[in-house]
Amino acid sequence: MTSVLFICTGNQYRSPIAAETFLGQVTRDGSLPQWRIGSAGTWTSAGRRAPQDAIEMARSFGMSIDHHKTRMLDAKMLEDADLVLVMEKGHKESIQFEFPFARKKVHLLSQVVEGFSYDIPDPIMAGSDAGEIIRDLVTMIRSGYENIYRIAEAIQGPA
Repeated sequence: MTSVLFICTGNQYRSPIAAETFLGQVTRDGSLPQWRIGSAGTWTSAGRRAPQDAIEMARSFGMSIDHHKTRMLDAKMLEDADLVLVMEKGHKESIQFEFPFARKKVHLLSQVVEGFSYDIPDPIMAGSDAGEIIRDLVTMIRSGYENIYRIAEAIQGPA
């Protein structure tokens, strides 16, 4: 079973919405019924609900994170994941430093999808641009779905 884990800082906006976007693509495609898709944060408290504006942003794209609860990234999550996609270069560096065994499976989402590296800003820090950041993230994942799929399959190897 292939597993993709999306990581951001607080696991309230970017990573849960990215996971739901990718899950939606998987569901529409129908070719990946055995995939596990999740999200976590590098600096969060476990069990917090997504903020109401994040829930509303997800709904505006036809997704639900209504029941999402934040999860703090840990070694077990990284062990279980085939592909770990992070929003910022700092996420990648800190994960690779703290969990060296996961070094090869951690990738910057922008690099995987668009072929060049840049950070996807945190909507909490963006203020009025939060909706635009989420819209760009959803568009990125929907358009880069096949790249994510290919890399995850290559990392996992043949069944």
